[in-house]
Amino acid sequence: MAQKFRGRKLAVESNINMELAEIFTDNMVFQANKPLRFWGRGSGNISVTLHDKTYKKECLEGKWVMELPSQSYGGPFDILLELQGEKTVLKNIAFGDVFLCAGQSNMQFTIAEEKGACTIMDNNRIRYFVSDRIEQYTGQKSADGWKICKNEEVGTWSALALHIAENYQKKKNVFVGIVGCFQGASVIRSWIPEKYLDESVYISMEERHIDSIKPKYSAWNSDSILYKKTFLPITPFSFKSVIWYQGESNTTVAESRVYTSLLSKLIFSWREALRDEELSFVIVEICDFDERNDEGWRSIQRCQKTVGKIVPNVIIVTSKDVCEHNHIHPQNKERLAEKIFCLL
Repeated sequence: MAQKFRGRKLAVESNINMELAEIFTDNMVFQANKPLRFWGRGSGNISVTLHDKTYKKECLEGKWVMELPSQSYGGPFDILLELQGEKTVLKNIAFGDVFLCAGQSNMQFTIAEEKGACTIMDNNRIRYFVSDRIEQYTGQKSADGWKICKNEEVGTWSALALHIAENYQKKKNVFVGIVGCFQGASVIRSWIPEKYLDESVYISMEERHIDSIKPKYSAWNSDSILYKKTFLPITPFSFKSVIWYQGESNTTVAESRVYTSLLSKLIFSWREALRDEELSFVIVEICDFDERNDEGWRSIQRCQKTVGKIVPNVIIVTSKDVCEHNHIHPQNKERLAEKIFCLL
């Protein structure tokens, strides 16, 4: 699968740009105690210097990945990278626990949209990066890099992700990284690579949720498009866990017949792309919703529970006991975040 890089240009040789993927910026958090990977595009010699030790690699294929040994918790540090003779320094880098917070609108739901939540406190040990969405969006983009948690700047951050990070940082006392990878009104097929969308999981368009066919959602709901455009650019980063909150846009009875298989395929394919066969997944069960007290909605909830039983290293979090039921987007994410944190 071709991977698109929109990273910073670090050197030019023979008209070939050496680029580092956009996730690599000042203030970032790498996952501790897992492989440390850098990647980008271009051919040439690459070196990475960390803790006075230099690692080198020659890359000849145009797209490159360099893997270093795992690192212990700590920071901040600087990392020196040299690509074909051109140097750059990543500053204020930390090693902690990094969570990939992914899914659709309930994961995308922002601090600015939240009602009744406590004030967010500045915390330089919580950092946030968001992968680009296809939908036009005036908030943070991947090109903006990693951001440090400051009260006046977190309005566009994922509310659920930030509250999880607050709980985790307070209790674990480590640096916490959040990587947002979401798109409101997205269907699960858009997050899965094409090679896994075979006949066994096919459902006719007439049987699918209306979000699959609405023209205004078509840009991001074709098969595999979000896997390619939003997920792949952040691979193969190392994560502590994936927190997945999606399903509202697949709540027809017909879709529930294949949703268990689709969610299982998503978990397998993401672990494959992230090079971590045992990567933990936390699946948030879609909340009860008064306007959708029907078999399609309940069937997707059952599918999510089933995946927790048949796929290894998957935890299912029930949300209906900590979220209000009168809105498809529960307006306060703090209690759900605390429940998720207790299972991490």
